[in-house]
Amino acid sequence: MIYNRYKNFISSSTLQEINNELLSSSRWVYRTNFWRYYLIENLKPYNEEDESSWDGNQKDTMYKSLSGYWKALFDQLFELTGPNFVLQRYALTGQTLGQEQTMHPDTSIKLKGDFRSYLFYLNSNWDQEWGGLTEFQINSSTIHCEIPEPGKLVVFDSQTLHRGQSPTKPNVLTLSMVLHGK
Repeated sequence: MIYNRYKNFISSSTLQEINNELLSSSRWVYRTNFWRYYLIENLKPYNEEDESSWDGNQKDTMYKSLSGYWKALFDQLFELTGPNFVLQRYALTGQTLGQEQTMHPDTSIKLKGDFRSYLFYLNSNWDQEWGGLTEFQINSSTIHCEIPEPGKLVVFDSQTLHRGQSPTKPNVLTLSMVLHGK
């Protein structure tokens, strides 16, 4: 289930700063079917199916590492989510041509509760011809697609199956960050 979409949630000037950092950094690590950027180091390990293990990824822990536009972006999100939001984890990823993901939930379907994912599209510009859509499986036969428009935030049920499609053009990197919690 898609709860909401916010176009231009991130300003173009902040997106440009984010892109300057991400596109010039050597901190990217290749994982199967995507690239991972570790914005925050030394977070405690967690078990996706055990909420009590999420404490190491809370707002206060992350704030020790965040500064500048990253802290402002997280502040903006936490203002939207409210003070009772419990963060499970974040993931900042990139995809290039041929890096196809499989359908997956962000939070284990074994957990009970109202879990939400906040998906930010971080590219400073995007051409629809580049592909890179996010597919959401709404029910067994319906797929909903979101275009990775610059600065857009998509809020959805973390237990909804979804996947990021890779870009259709070479030398294009889809940048996104998702935060999961309840």
